[in-house]
Amino acid sequence: MTVGRAHRSFTITALALALVGAGCRHDPESLKRQYLASGDAYMEKKQYAEAAIQFQNAIQQDDHFGEARFKLASAYLRQGNGSKALAEAVRAADLMPKDKEAQLQAANLLILAGRYNDAEDRARNVLEQDPKDIGATVALGNALAGLRDLDGAVKQLEEAIRLDPGRSGSYTNLATLQLGAGRLSEAEAAYKAAVNKAPTSTISRMALAQFYWLTARPKEAEAEVLKAVETAPRDIGVNRFASAFYQTANQPEKAEKYFKTAVDADGSSRAHLALAEYYIAASRFAEAGTVLQSLLTDKEVGIIARVRLAAVDYSSGRPDVAAKAINDILKAQPQQVDALLVKANILFDQKRFDEALTSTTEAIKADQRSVAAYFARGKIQAAMARWQDAKDSYSEVLKLNPRAASAQVELSKLHLQAGATDTAVTLAGAAVTTDPRRADARLILARGLIARGDYVQADAILQDLLKGVGEGAQSAVVHAQLGWLHFAKKEQAAATAQFEQALRLDPLQIDALSGIVTQDLTSGRQAGAIARFEPLLRQAPTNAGVLTLAGRTYLTVGKSKESEEFFRRAIAADAGSLDAYTYLGQAYLAQNRIEDARREFENRAQLEMHPVAALTMVGLIYQLENRQKDAQRTFEQVLSLDPKSSIAANNLAWIYSENGGNLDVALQLAQTARAGLPDSSETADTLGWIYLKKELYSLSIDMFRRAVENEPKNPAFQYHLGFAYARQGDTLKAKSQLETALRLNPEFKDAAEAKRLLANIRS
Repeated sequence: MTVGRAHRSFTITALALALVGAGCRHDPESLKRQYLASGDAYMEKKQYAEAAIQFQNAIQQDDHFGEARFKLASAYLRQGNGSKALAEAVRAADLMPKDKEAQLQAANLLILAGRYNDAEDRARNVLEQDPKDIGATVALGNALAGLRDLDGAVKQLEEAIRLDPGRSGSYTNLATLQLGAGRLSEAEAAYKAAVNKAPTSTISRMALAQFYWLTARPKEAEAEVLKAVETAPRDIGVNRFASAFYQTANQPEKAEKYFKTAVDADGSSRAHLALAEYYIAASRFAEAGTVLQSLLTDKEVGIIARVRLAAVDYSSGRPDVAAKAINDILKAQPQQVDALLVKANILFDQKRFDEALTSTTEAIKADQRSVAAYFARGKIQAAMARWQDAKDSYSEVLKLNPRAASAQVELSKLHLQAGATDTAVTLAGAAVTTDPRRADARLILARGLIARGDYVQADAILQDLLKGVGEGAQSAVVHAQLGWLHFAKKEQAAATAQFEQALRLDPLQIDALSGIVTQDLTSGRQAGAIARFEPLLRQAPTNAGVLTLAGRTYLTVGKSKESEEFFRRAIAADAGSLDAYTYLGQAYLAQNRIEDARREFENRAQLEMHPVAALTMVGLIYQLENRQKDAQRTFEQVLSLDPKSSIAANNLAWIYSENGGNLDVALQLAQTARAGLPDSSETADTLGWIYLKKELYSLSIDMFRRAVENEPKNPAFQYHLGFAYARQGDTLKAKSQLETALRLNPEFKDAAEAKRLLANIRS
């Protein structure tokens, strides 16, 4: 009977619920309100996913239910889904044109999405209803200037400081102002109007301060910051803003009191943690440790405090203590992002790059929006010579935080190294705009400008930089770049003076040493170039940079055997010195020790995770040895790593075309190579040869002409063009090109074929 009663009770309850549901279905107004109330209850409990479902249920009852859409946008925001939040907020604002909250929610989300004109319309709509509305006035200013929200801006700043704590300036960023022509003055007027309407509103003050800050008007920004502090001296948000401002204004000593005020006013563990992170950024590790120790048992930030304390131990010269602490944290919480990144940093310093990279990968899996994780991954990939991967990682950083000047600088270096001068200059310029005080950003910008031939602008940057860095190693770097600037301008005496000044300040300054050695070699002073290394190698016998440069110098003057010894010493000093492996391979090639050369490039390939360049050299050496199958296999391996590798694609296309491979595949490879190296004679010749084999004679002739125009003294290119003319039936032009090829070199590789074809034409 007990079972029967239980079963009957369940059945009756289910029936009652069904009846209630049936009644509600006949009353959608009542049901949508129930769903709305349920969603509100979930929002109170911070159960945002459940709240979103209930608001969606309410909208299903009434597609024009603006209030539900407004609240659904808020739920999506709490979940971090900005795109869905924006769509619902705009729909809600459309449905409730007189609702100020809905209009402002839509306006602020439109600003975040970069849709400034639409945001301006929403803000003006509110101001038409209430000209004194402060939120709408600030939103209008943001829309006119294209600024992000204030709180989000400060979060990005704090993130940038954590990314590179050694640099206080990380924020001034004109590049974030998506300004229309002439809209700066309108934006400023809107911010001032907000302040005039409510002089005691800290939000309006900070918005105006942010505007001045981002438009490089620091004195006016500081005045507004101080007025906001005066108005609300113990307000957490105001003190947070003030501390951020002074850190980025390169006045960290002024920032400290605002951190402390926030601690006194709030007393929260988060405020204490912010103070500790300020001390870490300022390298005041003892004070940071004291604050962090007090937080270790805190339920909210205890785990973060433990991670930060481990980082302090590591920075204070206690790596074993730090490593043990991090390992203990990760045993308990394997996906703790900050701990994974501290571990990656320790492994990176130990040159355990594979393990370090694994830690950053785990960090990104745990938090795909972690700027610090992508930055750390880029740094490791660059150290492993995985250049494209590093570019991708730094690009992800900038997608997440456009104010991350450190990523802009590193990305600029990689593009400059690859010869993409214009891109490098653009990125370096953005970094300088982001933080005008960054010496490394200005230095890389000057290097890019020199490479591009913009000497006047480069000189202005370097001269200004020289005034700010004082004497010492930093000054030596600037003098070295000034030397290269004068060298590029063919002002040899001035270049020598700058290189020598750099070496007086820092005798091991590699850029300066390379510059003055280059001058020696180009002027025929080979003995002088070699003599420069004797005292340096006595002073620093294990300096891999000096050893590699010495080896390069000996190799240049034809002393390949001696250069081999220097490269070996460089590798012994730094097993990760990839350039030394490359040059050692070249030294072997110079001695016609082909197998030894190939072995060194293979050694380098084993050290890299993405060994495109090293394996390409291995493939080229196989071709020198006429081992076409091995070359084919190697180039195929290169293309599996980098499908756009132009040299591998070009040479593999040639191998396929000459050894019975698929001509359609060869054509695709040749086109890939040509796209990557559009000015190369070799890619034009390869593509022309494959067109010829496919009997596309006009296309073939066009490619061969380009190769000949680039290298008119190359008999092979002349022969190929003559061959194509012959196949097309243009015997006069064929005869001319073949005769030219044989006149340039009667014994070139295909001379016998050229002579036979020419004889057939004459007969």
